[in-house]
Amino acid sequence: MLKRLFHYKSILRLQHCTAIPLDNRALIQVHGADTSKFLQGLITNDIEFLNNTNAIYSMLLNARGRILYDMIIYNHHINKSSYLIEISQNATADFLRLLRTYKLRKQVNIEDVTQSYRIWSILLSQKEFLSTSNDLRDHLNFKTRQGLIIGQSDPRHPSLGIRLITDRDTQINNLIDSCNVSNDILVYKQWLYQHGIAEGIEDIPPGECIPLEYNIVYLNGVSFTKGCYIGQELVARTHHTGVIRKRLMPVQIDNFEELSKSFDHKTNDLTIINEETKRRAGKLRASIKQDGIALIRLNEWKNNIRIQNADVWIKPSIPNWWPPLDEATKLEMKLDNDS
Repeated sequence: MLKRLFHYKSILRLQHCTAIPLDNRALIQVHGADTSKFLQGLITNDIEFLNNTNAIYSMLLNARGRILYDMIIYNHHINKSSYLIEISQNATADFLRLLRTYKLRKQVNIEDVTQSYRIWSILLSQKEFLSTSNDLRDHLNFKTRQGLIIGQSDPRHPSLGIRLITDRDTQINNLIDSCNVSNDILVYKQWLYQHGIAEGIEDIPPGECIPLEYNIVYLNGVSFTKGCYIGQELVARTHHTGVIRKRLMPVQIDNFEELSKSFDHKTNDLTIINEETKRRAGKLRASIKQDGIALIRLNEWKNNIRIQNADVWIKPSIPNWWPPLDEATKLEMKLDNDS
């Protein structure tokens, strides 16, 4: 019998929320006697954190310290060594192949259980988020426990909403009162872009991206106190001794209709330049309409920047979930000490 992770004494009333089934995400179950040790040697975060919470954000890197996959790992609570790993649906086959390569003779079972469950994102309005207590976000209350497997604030940051895993045929309105349901995955992706979040291999091309530039520290996705894992050297060295000169940021795209006209409907991986110097200022990673995410050189973020070879202007912003910036980052971004 699964241990259901929630309280259900009262109804969770979210008057201004949207529930979206994440059919672009997959769930991989990993269980067995050696599972915790197996994952601990692969992921950037500390699997032991799941002794005290239901979910953690993490990444799996290659030997060069580049991101292969970003993921959310859930404590399945069937037993002490069972986890559900949420990844991009399009990465499932390669991810399974990689885990089985690393498994060797370890007592670990790996299987795709996507068809048994459904992942939901509950997006809260800013007003609803501010009025919802930390206690409620951490200990969700539902109308019923029927069909709910896991309920958890998004482990990257609470402002990103609530993550649910339910049985495949569970109706979300049977769990949560007064919540709109949308089957449009683009609504969810645009929400992520508005917050400056990249998710999945569509936004984070495997083997190309550096974790710290994709804000893994800000998103609670790495532990600097755990033991070794693949790709650790670059992450630790850059964090402790280096200055991060580029970061993923949310951007507003002026004249966004011109993107598809100028680049034959391609709206990602486009070079951004400084209008005055013509030097490269970054790269547009992905976008939906006027909202996008871009890897921006921090010393360029205040300047007039646009897409190369197009009359499309880019305006980066600092997400409200970023923590207070260190002095080196402030200097790079040309911010005063009060910023």
